[in-house]
Amino acid sequence: MRYFTLKTRLLALLLLAATCAVAQPTPAELAARPERSASIYHSYEFLPGPAAPVPAGYKPFYISHYGRHGSRYHSTEAAYAEPLAALRKAAEAGKLTPKGREVLAKVEALAADAEKRYGDLSPRGVQEHRGIAERMYAAYPEVFSTAKGRVCRIESRSTQVPRCILSMAAFNERLKELNPAISATRDASARDMGYLANGPSLKASRKAAGEVADSLTRMRVNPDRLMKSLVTDPSCIDEPLELMNELFMLASITQDVSHLGIDPFYEIFTEEELYKLWECENARRYLIMGPSARFGDPIVADAGPLLRNIVETADKVVEGKSDLSASLRFGHDTYVVPLLALLRAEGTANRVELLDDIAAAWNAQTVTPMGTNVQFIFFRNAKTGDVRVRVMHNERDANLPVAGGPYYPWKELKKYCESRYR
Repeated sequence: MRYFTLKTRLLALLLLAATCAVAQPTPAELAARPERSASIYHSYEFLPGPAAPVPAGYKPFYISHYGRHGSRYHSTEAAYAEPLAALRKAAEAGKLTPKGREVLAKVEALAADAEKRYGDLSPRGVQEHRGIAERMYAAYPEVFSTAKGRVCRIESRSTQVPRCILSMAAFNERLKELNPAISATRDASARDMGYLANGPSLKASRKAAGEVADSLTRMRVNPDRLMKSLVTDPSCIDEPLELMNELFMLASITQDVSHLGIDPFYEIFTEEELYKLWECENARRYLIMGPSARFGDPIVADAGPLLRNIVETADKVVEGKSDLSASLRFGHDTYVVPLLALLRAEGTANRVELLDDIAAAWNAQTVTPMGTNVQFIFFRNAKTGDVRVRVMHNERDANLPVAGGPYYPWKELKKYCESRYR
């Protein structure tokens, strides 16, 4: 007979709690807030979490951060050109309905604004990172203080993709506006790509994962009703399912280019259609970069170098071997998602196999919207020297399977993190 210690049972319960809490949206909820159906294209939505007062005697002294770039344009010209071509063809044949002409006008405007900006950071993306930086500064003023001669030194690292570099610039710019005396360095070098964007397993399985997701879309989504609402003769649309999905993707990206003032055209979808489109896109992202039972184990393991960099850089600061006040890293959803799953943060690490189970296990719009960020906030008790760490996911406590949260003892959190990447 096998016996378990109280500590073992406690850790098991913590692990279960930290990986299972996911709020699956209902069709009615998505219909009421259709922008949340956008999966990875959902723009950053700051939702303050429950208050968690800092333990008495502790002061923040260091922040370690990894952030996804902010809101952007679609990354390929085809995302705009293909639906535009299909609707223009129908228009030239005189077969667009009034709703079809309305949608075409919006697609025209989106495509024109996106020309030669594919994948670029949008004005909204700039504001998202400025907002995150401003709230970080306000929440932990001691970290960014230069009072009485204190030196505040920040190191920022970005992948070499322009939207990430510009996100880093927006974040740093806001901090420097709030305190010009901050000493900040920024870099976007191939030297850092081994931990900022280390995803060989994702690249190896992406095609197969995408094919599984495509099969789900073919099974779940029926474009017939939508086509009849847009064109008088559905036979003039060569690939109706493809067009339906492309229009959903364009409706989703509209929130990320809010400077255009275009209302997303989610009303062209019924409540049921919108839910199924979300469900299929959510499954696609889970299979491609999440902790799925079929593809996820090596993908999640690829986040090891990033977590190691976070831990080892922080440990130098804790031990007094580095004078850094903050380490800021900027990358992509394809790296922050595995990082969160490797940490087993609440709602990010559920490992399921069946496609039908994904929606209840993992939601892309909450795990990795535009501007997703993971923050490790370090606090020290000046009298005892003890260090605690608050781990945040999108500025809310990221519940981990480690005792002592939300202000985790650094020794225990460090040990846990090391066990995840060794």
